[in-house]
Amino acid sequence: MRLMMLRSVALTVAALLFLAPVARAETVLKIATVAPRGSIWMRVFNKMKKKIAQKTGGAVKLRFYPGQVQGDERDVVRKMRTGQLQGGSFTAVGLSQINREALILQMPRMFKSAASLDKVKKGLVEDFDKSFAKRGYVLLGWSEVGQIHLFCKEKVTTLAQLRKQRVWAWSDDPISKAMMRTMGIKPRALGLPQVYPALNTGMINVVMNSPLGAMALQWHTKVKYILAEPLAIGIGATVITKTSFDKLSPAHQKLLVAYARKYHEALTKRIRRDNTKAFAALKASGIKTIPLNADDRAAYNKAASKVARSFVPRYYPRALLKKVLRLR
Repeated sequence: MRLMMLRSVALTVAALLFLAPVARAETVLKIATVAPRGSIWMRVFNKMKKKIAQKTGGAVKLRFYPGQVQGDERDVVRKMRTGQLQGGSFTAVGLSQINREALILQMPRMFKSAASLDKVKKGLVEDFDKSFAKRGYVLLGWSEVGQIHLFCKEKVTTLAQLRKQRVWAWSDDPISKAMMRTMGIKPRALGLPQVYPALNTGMINVVMNSPLGAMALQWHTKVKYILAEPLAIGIGATVITKTSFDKLSPAHQKLLVAYARKYHEALTKRIRRDNTKAFAALKASGIKTIPLNADDRAAYNKAASKVARSFVPRYYPRALLKKVLRLR
């Protein structure tokens, strides 16, 4: 009797196991960004994560942490290395801590137009895919911050006047610090979360950002002037660790990269359009434009060329610089 009962229980358990649904394998990729919640960057990322979850049947999910909740970009990179995060959507500053070669796309005066930048990025797809992979990362897509302008609390019309100001440089940004040193400017190096409070107290009175970026971070509320001519194109990109990428099936890897790049291309177009609108909105709000005079433009162009060459070979190889100059 007891044997029959045990057999009955065993058969019941086996039947339940057979009938029970198989648990779906699910991978969650945690990605942080300094882009604020509700910004155009996050609105596109939210659409992207829904599409990727849909196309993978819920097997691959992206979880974004916006608005510096995971810290400055150096903090995000550190957390990616320890496995706390699987990815980050960065400006060139964060990218420089992952793959220094990406800085070639951020160099001031390197590109005369967005079309020129696009042409170079298209010509360097394989180069960057390999260079990121070599360092243990996968490039999901390029994006932008937009055209970078100088924002001032006081009217600054010459380079000589600028040298007397309290000019901010992102503490982890080698390009802005090199440019300022070359032009005789002593920067006030601060992390991104410190900028707004420093503007508020007067610790700094000159910052650099795109119109859209300045508005997203509320910096525009603390300045009165903007340099009419952009000084560079601020690039960005989303990357994930190769360790987390390799855990996905080949089919899901292909879907993730394909849709991520599609949405990043759409994001770049939207950012360019919205930056034009943001610049107009800043002027309409009362922020005055300052022209760049011919002498200072020449000095800036000369400094930009010198810095681009000086970054060889510490940040990127000479061959890459030559290729960019040929493609642009």
